[in-house]
Amino acid sequence: MLLIELYLPSGVLGAPQRERLARRLIAFMDEDEHSPTVLEDSRALTQVLLLEPQTWVAGDRTVSGHDNARYVARVSVPAPWVKPVREEMVQRFTRIIREAAREADADADPRIWVEIRGVRDGSWGMDGQTLSTPEIERLVTQRRREEVRGRVPVPGPRPATVHDPICDMVVELDDAAITLVHAGETYGYCTKACRARHAEELGAAI
Repeated sequence: MLLIELYLPSGVLGAPQRERLARRLIAFMDEDEHSPTVLEDSRALTQVLLLEPQTWVAGDRTVSGHDNARYVARVSVPAPWVKPVREEMVQRFTRIIREAAREADADADPRIWVEIRGVRDGSWGMDGQTLSTPEIERLVTQRRREEVRGRVPVPGPRPATVHDPICDMVVELDDAAITLVHAGETYGYCTKACRARHAEELGAAI
C-alpha cells in the first residue's frame, strides 16, 4: 500500500506525458522479483498523484514551466518498510522522473528530491477500516500464498534462493540470510519481522 505524490512545475509535461509518467511510477515495483500475483495486488493498492502547484518557491527562485525544472516526490509507505526499501526507492524514482523529464526535453537537467515517508502502524485506512502493516502485507500476498500453499519453501528464480513466505521477496540463502528451519525445511526472509510473523503461523520457536 503506497501513496506516491509527485510535484512538478506547471506545464512542464503534457497530459499524455503525465499519464505515462504516473504509470511508470506505479510500475516501479515490477523491477522486484515478486510473483505476478503479488505485483498485481500491490499495484491495485498503490495511488499516484501528479500535482502542479500554483505557487512554488525554492530558495530565492520561483519554479515555473521549463525554467528551473524541479520535481519533488513524496512516497508514503508503512513505517516498517522504510529502512529496507528507502535506498532502492530513492534511486528508482529519481531515475524514472529524470527519464520522463528528458523525454519531454532532451536538454532537461531537473533537480529531483525524493522523500520516503513512513506511515505509523495502524494509521492507514481503507473503506473505513484501519490497517496494520501485517494486514496490508496479507492484502498484497494472500492470493500468492494460496497459490503456493503446501509448496514450502517456494524456490526462487536462481539456485540458493527462496521466496519469503510472508512478502514473496526473493531471498539469497547465503551466510547473511535471515532463516528459519522448521520440519526439516529452510525458509528465508527479507526481514526479522517477516520471520517472526511466519514463525507465529507455523507455531515455531525462533
